[in-house]
Amino acid sequence: MAGSEALALHRVIDRRKAEELLHAFAGLHSGMALALARPNGKIFAGAELWRPESIVAHVLASTEGQPIHAPDMHLYPLRLDGHLVGALVASVQAPPSALDTLHRVLRLILSDARDRRQLASETLERYNEINLLYQLGATIGSVLDLADIAPTVLKEALVASHASLTAVLLRDPADPDAELVVLASQGNGHHIENMVALANPRLPALAETDEADILMPDPDEGLPLEAILCAPMKMKGVDILRGAILLGRLPGEPMFTAGDGKLVMAIARQAAIAVERALYFQREIERQRLEEELAVGRRIQLSLLPAAVPQIAGWEFAAIYEAAGQVGGDLYDFFELPGDKHRLGLVIADVTGKGIPAALFMAFSRTVLRSVSMTGKNPAEVLQTTNRLIINESRSELFLTAFYATLETGSGELAYANGGHGWPLWLHASTGRCEDLAARSFVIGAVNEITLEEREVQIEPGDLLVFTTDGVTESKNVVGEMFGEERLRAVVEANMRGSADAMLRAIVEAVRAFVGEAPLDDDFTLYVVKRQAQQPDPNPS
Repeated sequence: MAGSEALALHRVIDRRKAEELLHAFAGLHSGMALALARPNGKIFAGAELWRPESIVAHVLASTEGQPIHAPDMHLYPLRLDGHLVGALVASVQAPPSALDTLHRVLRLILSDARDRRQLASETLERYNEINLLYQLGATIGSVLDLADIAPTVLKEALVASHASLTAVLLRDPADPDAELVVLASQGNGHHIENMVALANPRLPALAETDEADILMPDPDEGLPLEAILCAPMKMKGVDILRGAILLGRLPGEPMFTAGDGKLVMAIARQAAIAVERALYFQREIERQRLEEELAVGRRIQLSLLPAAVPQIAGWEFAAIYEAAGQVGGDLYDFFELPGDKHRLGLVIADVTGKGIPAALFMAFSRTVLRSVSMTGKNPAEVLQTTNRLIINESRSELFLTAFYATLETGSGELAYANGGHGWPLWLHASTGRCEDLAARSFVIGAVNEITLEEREVQIEPGDLLVFTTDGVTESKNVVGEMFGEERLRAVVEANMRGSADAMLRAIVEAVRAFVGEAPLDDDFTLYVVKRQAQQPDPNPS
């Protein structure tokens, strides 16, 4: 007689305990002999009084497992889940009623043992599954480079499923509407293409269920695919589909099971988590790179600014530079010009762009402008020559706006030219009104040759000059409204009698009050020059 090895007697009942049970039961009836036989007729426990072939013959004669009462023995087949696992054999002296009771007891013992083995097997299977998922999490979770995710997921899917065809699809993380693309695969390339073509239309619907699914291709289509297991790659409860894992079976291969789907879905979720983690890591690296770039650019920019404002009798200077979130290209500068210690160069400039490129371009432009200024050229010539040198020597696509003036501190004469910068304000002490230091202008570094207008004005005692970059007038409040030229002009006229430092503070406070909690969009650069009013002679002649 044939039986199941998984349900063999020695696997579901202990021999010693079986011997004790049979011995105790046999003692209840004088002359009764009992045994448990294996499916092959050999005695497993109890009295060895019967030949195996005789036991097998009686079992074969049993109809649907009914007891056999033969002249040489009583035999009760023992079955579990339809499989013959053995037989209870007894001598003819044994009363059938007692054997019926023992038979029921043995079936209960075997059933209980079977259930305990099954529970242990399920527990072991669950443990192995948890252990595998832990290993998957550790392996896939350690990947921080997006380019490595697909090959790693492919490897783990192959280990878990042993599928003939495997493909890992990912979508461009920067474009949630991009198509899924095969980034790693194993198996016949033509079969992979067919598998992807069949599965792709189903993936959006699968993503909404958070579950894997098994597709059965239509045999009439003639494709060499028996089944396709599709697992959407997305985090549970998150709407973003990052990719998919596809497994294919060829004709004649075993079908996918629910366990396969559950396992591959777990891999897909781990892969989705890995994608999110890699994206976060990528963004963090980029953030750190930008922070370092900002720090370097800030150091470059600060190194270009004067360490202190000039200290010249009869004049007051005040300056401020406040950095916004990004490094820009703001610059202000004061320097003595050669030949006359009473002649001062004044510069305010702003480079287009942000970051290190803008800071480096400003450093280069500052060097060129200072060098040209030292040749004694007038302001228009200085800016025109600076423009030509920047065009010839710089490959940058950036350009700058710059206002350059020379101030005769003895006489108050101011000569200036403007390279596309916002007009400074000139506050007249005599009228209390502001005037723009206007002149025809053009930005520096955009075209080869420019022609700028130069003008000269007389700065009288008590007059005041305000130089700004657009970060001052274009500062925005929380609703996006700009501070503007008119507000700046009103603040300057309202504080005409104060010192240069007082004027600077008044402008800064007015802008901050206007902006409120809104962050600075651009660097805030401002300086004030004031010619002190002449004091009346206390001892007139």
